[in-house]
Amino acid sequence: MPLPETTPARLAAYTVAAGLTLNAAIALTALITHPHINSDFLAFWSFPRFAAANPVADIYNAQKLQAFQQTLYPGFHSFYPYLYPPTLLLVTWWLKIFSFRAAQIIWTVAGLAAFLASAKTFFPQKWSPILAMLAGPAALITGATGETAFFTSALLLAGFGNLPKRKILAGILFGLLTLKPQLGVLIPFALVARGEWRTITAAALTAAALIAASCLAFPGQLWLVWAHTLPAYQSAYFAAVKSLNLNIIVTPAANLIVLGATPSIAWLVQTAFTLAIAVTTLVTFRRARNPKLAIAALFTGAFLAVPHAYAYDTITLTAALALIFEQIPFTWPATLAAGVIYLAPFLLLTPESHYFLYAFPLSIMYIVIIRLAFDPSPRETVRASPTADSYERIH
Repeated sequence: MPLPETTPARLAAYTVAAGLTLNAAIALTALITHPHINSDFLAFWSFPRFAAANPVADIYNAQKLQAFQQTLYPGFHSFYPYLYPPTLLLVTWWLKIFSFRAAQIIWTVAGLAAFLASAKTFFPQKWSPILAMLAGPAALITGATGETAFFTSALLLAGFGNLPKRKILAGILFGLLTLKPQLGVLIPFALVARGEWRTITAAALTAAALIAASCLAFPGQLWLVWAHTLPAYQSAYFAAVKSLNLNIIVTPAANLIVLGATPSIAWLVQTAFTLAIAVTTLVTFRRARNPKLAIAALFTGAFLAVPHAYAYDTITLTAALALIFEQIPFTWPATLAAGVIYLAPFLLLTPESHYFLYAFPLSIMYIVIIRLAFDPSPRETVRASPTADSYERIH
């Protein structure tokens, strides 16, 4: 007897409900018990304190920053390097005003609020994709560690959600994403392909304003120090495969290093991915029949086009899956494949984290999205959604 057609959709709904329950239970437990976990928020809280007490350029000195963090947190033996541009230090300077716990609460609440508002802009008529993003393991890891993914996901979603009618606002939001620039590396290709010159101008001016403000607040040479040290940090990460958990990095280069590839091979493959996805983004945003899937491809390709991106950043992959299922039915194969993408980051919370090699299923997902984006068979009528208004239909 064949299964009812709605069964895969119900399975997806049950999975989201279970994820929401799990994430809410963990959040409630954390509020009650205040567990001591290796929180990435310790890093963001330490950075402005270090810069206020030392020459600011030393924030890119691994040994000095590590020694400071270990005195700041008694019993702390890890290390959180500052890999970010100087502009992030500028906008997180306020963290040193508050105690750790107060700052973490403000940070988390502000991130969730920004994310919810932006997600509602992107999905104005639906709550199910928003709940699915909050229920996923990426959101759980972000909330538990105090990472930046709620903020960066908010900028991506709000940028594309506002692009149709508020092009300058969209550009400002994309410009702010330069605070963590690797996540927006494909956006210029998309905007150029669509001829969104007002948005490009607004983004460039916003990024320039951030840089100018950072040069007023800190020595301008800080940018040269960042540019000099970043490649060395990246190489050191890949060289430390035996002492660091590189599985949490979801890019092709990182996954190949985990599997034993030499750095030269990993960088060669990563470069090929970067070039191929940049060109594909240009072509997709210019010629794809379905503009929704062009954005889904960008959300997915962003994690394949750069060497350094983390599992907690992948909240927007759920938005990409939602856009896909606006175009195809909830069949068993499609639902189970989506489930692998959606649930796989949970492996990072288990002893089997070494099996989490995300670039491989993401590559398959990307190819499927590109195929669907150019396929004349998906539904001819684009339903009301943020991306339906984003660009005119391409015939």
